[in-house]
Amino acid sequence: MFLLSKVTYIAEKPDIGKALATYLWPDGNCHKEKGFIQQGDTTVTWAFGHILGLASPEEYGEEYKAWANYPILPKVWKLKPAAAAVAQLAVIKKLLMEADIVVHAGDPDREGQLLIDEILHYLQFKGKVQRILINAKDDESLKRAFAQITDNKRYENLYYAGLGREQADWLIGMNLTRAYTVNARKYGYENTFRIGRVKVPTLALVVNREKEIKGFKSTKYYELKGIFEKDGIPFKATLKPAENLLLDEENRVKDKNILQAIKLKLEKAEVIIRDVQGKDMVQHPPLPHSLDTLQVEANKKYGFSPKEVLVAVQDMYEKKYVSYPRSDCNYIPVSQKADAARILPVLAAIGIAGADTADIEITSKAFNDQKITAHHAIIPTGIQPEKLMEPEQKIYVLIAKRYVLQFLPAHEYKKITFTVEVADEIFTGSGKIILKQGYKAYEAEDPELEIAESNIKLPALKIGDKIEKANYSITDKVTTPPKRFTEGTLLAAMANIWRFVDTKNPNREKLKEVKGIGTPATRDTIIAELQADIMNGKPLEPCMTKIKKELIPTEFGTRLIENVDQSLTLPDATAEMEYVLSEIAAGNKSLSEYMDEMITMVHQNIQFAENRKFPLPKGKALQECPVCSKGELLRHYSPKVKKYFHICSNSDCVSPVTGRKLFYEDDHGKPLVVKCPGCGTILVRILKNGTFWLCSKCNKTFNDKAGKPDLLPKKK
Repeated sequence: MFLLSKVTYIAEKPDIGKALATYLWPDGNCHKEKGFIQQGDTTVTWAFGHILGLASPEEYGEEYKAWANYPILPKVWKLKPAAAAVAQLAVIKKLLMEADIVVHAGDPDREGQLLIDEILHYLQFKGKVQRILINAKDDESLKRAFAQITDNKRYENLYYAGLGREQADWLIGMNLTRAYTVNARKYGYENTFRIGRVKVPTLALVVNREKEIKGFKSTKYYELKGIFEKDGIPFKATLKPAENLLLDEENRVKDKNILQAIKLKLEKAEVIIRDVQGKDMVQHPPLPHSLDTLQVEANKKYGFSPKEVLVAVQDMYEKKYVSYPRSDCNYIPVSQKADAARILPVLAAIGIAGADTADIEITSKAFNDQKITAHHAIIPTGIQPEKLMEPEQKIYVLIAKRYVLQFLPAHEYKKITFTVEVADEIFTGSGKIILKQGYKAYEAEDPELEIAESNIKLPALKIGDKIEKANYSITDKVTTPPKRFTEGTLLAAMANIWRFVDTKNPNREKLKEVKGIGTPATRDTIIAELQADIMNGKPLEPCMTKIKKELIPTEFGTRLIENVDQSLTLPDATAEMEYVLSEIAAGNKSLSEYMDEMITMVHQNIQFAENRKFPLPKGKALQECPVCSKGELLRHYSPKVKKYFHICSNSDCVSPVTGRKLFYEDDHGKPLVVKCPGCGTILVRILKNGTFWLCSKCNKTFNDKAGKPDLLPKKK
């Protein structure tokens, strides 16, 4: 099909471009030029990620250089090439002028679709466009990708969803950062209110958790435990307090004396098994990793930050050791199950536990075509890794182990619950009897789950059994506050944001379908930016800090969340935005509809910011208006004269002499209030026929000296 046509492949990054070229011309029979590789009528070129970006506000008008001018609502969106990518864009433009067919080889996701489609639209390419989805760079994966090249029109809605994400982020970020920052500065704030569609609700999770912890009141309570023994096997059970006892709302005993009295009653009393229930359970292996589950596990096990994990996986992807790293999927196409025959021996050779006993005839729940999105799970490619650094080695093992587990049997056990009666008191307990170890033989049990399990091992129990040995003890317990987020648990919260949506939200179940807020490629950056104390070489007030592993909001981060509209902080709102983007990608909603909703939200937030009376930062005090004594002098910025000034917050306040609004000069962030030494009227600075100060009541004038009136008597 391509023989009579000039075909140009456009990859998202140079490494994918070079992988395509290596696959197309394995003998190296091609010409490498600056920015592209070519052989005959076939050319491979590449972008450098987002080489086009939405233009900055001032591109829509000089007046938007000033932050006080907002909203900025482009009717026609402008794209601008990144400075470092201008030459490569020129290369692509020249190649497109000669091409009949373009094969879009952007990453297989929303951003990858947007990135290359934007280039084609920007350069006004009118030819045929096809799509190749590359999930890994090894030959087998590329062969599969080439066999499934399709018409790019199939992904048009995914492109619109990408546009919606990009344009909504710009509208919210540019307009609301300005609106909240400008209006907060009237009240003495000096920091920039960095508003982002995903950034703010992520910070809100941390701030709200900290408030829960600080507001938590620890409560003491007590439990009575019984340690029984049968057939030489000890097992535990806990007293189920009778309803006639004095209990709190959680059915806990808060008076230790009550349990001490019961304990005395139990000594030497007969112990009988009153009920035993058993249920056969099957536990399947955990699914292969997506980027977010990998980041969470690596953070928990090794303390790696989300960013460190992404960098390591990206590096291994570029070396062809693992599949596409920025995946939000935990499933594998059924067609790739046969690859296990070549992948598992490689994993066994490098000592991955269970790989040598794995059974390729087993089909785990991970092999499900219905669950595949633009990507599949992150899995080994079957190319043996060499000379990996420590972080890469540890992360590779996590990826490989999850893959191996898909070819091991399920873990089978009998879940047992039982009740024990002692002197009319009831004890309850649970445990399990392992029937088949399965994959658990190679997967260490989570220590937290082990602690939660009442009995790791149980004797054979049946109704009516009399237990000969019993000991009782009272355990002092205390309620504990929720745990602070770590980078790993915060990332997991972002990926499963529906869990934090109000239970009364009618769309809560629907929002489970949303792949979280942010994307696998951006979540680590968002978490890092919220902790940043420097940006573009300038000092920055961080919104949260990391102490050991825990994330704690700063005072500024807390103030930011407390002073923006709930439409920005609630996970409900952001999750619903993500849901709408998925609906656009599915063709169920139009881009224009979504953008209208975003513009309405921007207007509502601007109104909120302008009407907000921001609580003063620590150490800041507003000056009472010297004229009306009702309002306070608030700081504003004039784009026209490019300077700050102060004005009374009381809209009815005017000069008692002229009946006009009074404007006060800015003196290092504070209003400059100077009264006429003769009559006490507020002096006004005049910028006409030179600069001087005027008393509007007695018409006296004073010279200007470094921006202030010179009140000293003039020398004769």
